[in-house]
Amino acid sequence: MTIKDLESDVNLFKHTTIRSQSIAQYFFIARTRQDLIDIYKLSLQEKLGFLILGGGSNVAVISDYIKGIVVKNLYIDKKIIKDNDKEVLYQISSGYPTNKLVTETVNEGLEGIEYHLGLPGSIGGAVYMNSKWTNPLDYIGDHLEKAYLLTKTGTTKEVNKEYFNFAYDYSILQDTKEILLEAVFKFRKTEKGILLNRSNDALEYRKKTQPTGVFTSGCFFRNISDEEKKSKNLSTNSAGYLIDKSGLKGAKIGGFIISKDHANFIINDGSGKPKDLVKLLKLIKDRVKQKFHIDLKEEVVLIN
Repeated sequence: MTIKDLESDVNLFKHTTIRSQSIAQYFFIARTRQDLIDIYKLSLQEKLGFLILGGGSNVAVISDYIKGIVVKNLYIDKKIIKDNDKEVLYQISSGYPTNKLVTETVNEGLEGIEYHLGLPGSIGGAVYMNSKWTNPLDYIGDHLEKAYLLTKTGTTKEVNKEYFNFAYDYSILQDTKEILLEAVFKFRKTEKGILLNRSNDALEYRKKTQPTGVFTSGCFFRNISDEEKKSKNLSTNSAGYLIDKSGLKGAKIGGFIISKDHANFIINDGSGKPKDLVKLLKLIKDRVKQKFHIDLKEEVVLIN
């Protein structure tokens, strides 16, 4: 593989859920494990920046032009590692759509990630961010057994669950910048009807409380800690609450709008430019800081 095999100057509009208007210097679609390894090694060889996108959710581009290689991860594969009377171990590729996996495991009567129905993005992103459901509290990382990673030097390695140091909106991959190739999850066998009820309840809650059918990255800011909540004498940890009470619901800069349904969602009407988003993020942080003396931190990964 060489630079000549890559597309150049590709608009990323259709590759992120917030529909960012940004140009990638080089662009490549990876469909296999080897594709991911080869394209990463090419980036090392050519000393180019490297960015991998799965479903394109939970990211926001804040630059008009992305230098280096942007990779769309369409490595989609699933296979059974272990199957007995009580449980199934599935090996899932990093480009596998999370919602597709949830639907499939629910229909197979496999308990574990049913509350994550409606979660956009891929398994790679879900593990990277340790995606969660809050009632009951359930993290993607809770169900991981082991994984296969591509290291910063282009080698591969197998790691166990403990390696990830999973926490709220966090995995070690955010620090090591290693790339997930495959993840092995453990699912318990149970009644399909129970799982259908759980997944449908979660999906209905999302529909009632979050904007749907719009261009958005998902929840933009992290909820505040229990310590901050207590020190500021607040009734909730919700970042959306802080933004709302700062009078920002419906605020708009350029093509980006703070959702009137849920203030922690930023919507692109399709015309939003990176500079507009940067200005809106500054407005949000400044207003919340002014009113509550709290520094909001992004949950969404900002790309520049």
